Amino acid sequence: MIYASTISTDEGTAEGSKDDVVLKLTSGLIWMFELDFPPGCCGLLHVQIFDGLYQVLPASIGESLHGDAVTMRFDDLYFKTAAPHELKIRTWNDDDTWPHTTQVRVGMASGRAEMSRYLPAMAWENFERLMAESIAKQESLRQVQLEEALKQITPE
Repeated sequence: MIYASTISTDEGTAEGSKDDVVLKLTSGLIWMFELDFPPGCCGLLHVQIFDGLYQVLPASIGESLHGDAVTMRFDDLYFKTAAPHELKIRTWNDDDTWPHTTQVRVGMASGRAEMSRYLPAMAWENFERLMAESIAKQESLRQVQLEEALKQITPE
């Protein structure tokens, strides 16, 4: 399944001043993220994708994706197994004259047969083990991001 959200961001929208857009999903394997930056964005429209407080895309905390006349596609193996089954998309626009629009698309496999398509050489049991290992790795990265965020907001 492909999930999509088209997001318009007004000119002069500062980082953190716009409500995040929630993209509802199902439980499963995200195999692709795609972001479309139409001509005219000039790198002024910024996008970040979060799973709760965890920054999924880009993985570099505090960084954003931006571009002009480009569709960015990222093949991935990101497991979304815990509720809420949604991603938060944060945008802001450094342009002081024009609003800009992006479309975010997420490719997701929910069923066993769909998931095995992305790792065809693996037996289901091995896939389940890999999934458990990947989820554990995601959780430890999420924990590191949380600890860093707490350090930034907690006085010494």
